[in-house]
Amino acid sequence: MSTAGHQAPRRRTTGDGSIARRALPIYVALVGALLTALGLLILIRLEHVLLLLFISMLLAAAMDGPVGFLERAGIPRLASASILQLLVVGAIGVGVWLGAPMLVDQATGLADTVPQRVQEFKGLQDSYNDLREQYPQLASFDAQLSSAGARIADAVGSRLVDLPLRLAGVLLDLLAISVLSALLVAKRERLQDFALGLVHVRHRPQTRTVLDEMWRRLGLYVRAKLIVMVIVGGLTFAALELIGVPYPLVLAVIVALGELIPQIGPWIARVPLFAVAALQGVTTLVIVVLVSFVVENLKGYVISPAVEGSQLNIDPLVVILAVLAGGALIGPLGALVAVPAAACIQVVCEEVLIPWRRRQVDVLDVDDLIDASP
Repeated sequence: MSTAGHQAPRRRTTGDGSIARRALPIYVALVGALLTALGLLILIRLEHVLLLLFISMLLAAAMDGPVGFLERAGIPRLASASILQLLVVGAIGVGVWLGAPMLVDQATGLADTVPQRVQEFKGLQDSYNDLREQYPQLASFDAQLSSAGARIADAVGSRLVDLPLRLAGVLLDLLAISVLSALLVAKRERLQDFALGLVHVRHRPQTRTVLDEMWRRLGLYVRAKLIVMVIVGGLTFAALELIGVPYPLVLAVIVALGELIPQIGPWIARVPLFAVAALQGVTTLVIVVLVSFVVENLKGYVISPAVEGSQLNIDPLVVILAVLAGGALIGPLGALVAVPAAACIQVVCEEVLIPWRRRQVDVLDVDDLIDASP
């Protein structure tokens, strides 16, 4: 009896321990799910910071070559990065200074044409009033147009109120990108060594290869994109000057900035150009559209291949999908960084995932051959 009395509690303890062991994976899975959800929430809240960090990486990768040249001349990397940024800012300032008179003249010309545009609008409004007298059904359209105009006016008013804060935020972001990119250039080797220290010794050579290839492609993308922007902007400016479209410098700058977003951006940036050309007449609009197609074809078949070569090697379908996904997830800045992010993902696929999967397939094929052998 005493032995049975002592065995009963031990069976109960063993049973409780078995239940706890069986429930342990469930607890671990729940904790993992909670930590994953918490990590995703943190990433979502840090979306803007991560985006600034990625843009800083792009600029740092683009500066790596010139900074390395200055470093070989005996200038420390951080000082080289700062000097390079000052040179870029100075070049932009000189360009703005030289182009400011033309911009002022074009802005003055635009202001001078405002009365003429007002008279054209009044004539169009009179024609519409005559049409509305003939067709009373247009009254509902007038109400919808008035409500849409009120909504647009409210949106523009709110944007103008927030404009100083937005400009201050943009300036802070630019300052943060400048500082981060300089620090990333200066500390790249140290950061890479730290990352390699977290990887198993056997995988360190492959990891170093992947990181170096990512860095190379990011720098190549940014440098090539800047060169393409300058060439496309110059060709557009020269063409608009020959055609006689007003405000050619402003419109050429807008078209050049549209090159930041691949595939879609150049045509979105040409909307103001087409609008100004349409005001000059149908013939001018047709010529401008044809010139735009010629410039885009030159860029696609001559300029970009000559500048970028085959180094990025990204399929156009992947580029379009990446731009659409980046724009849908983050907005215009997401579309801006989508292609270099896709290039980094492509490096991981080419250097890690595809070789790993091929090794798995080779092992399975060998096992099948062994099983099939008599």
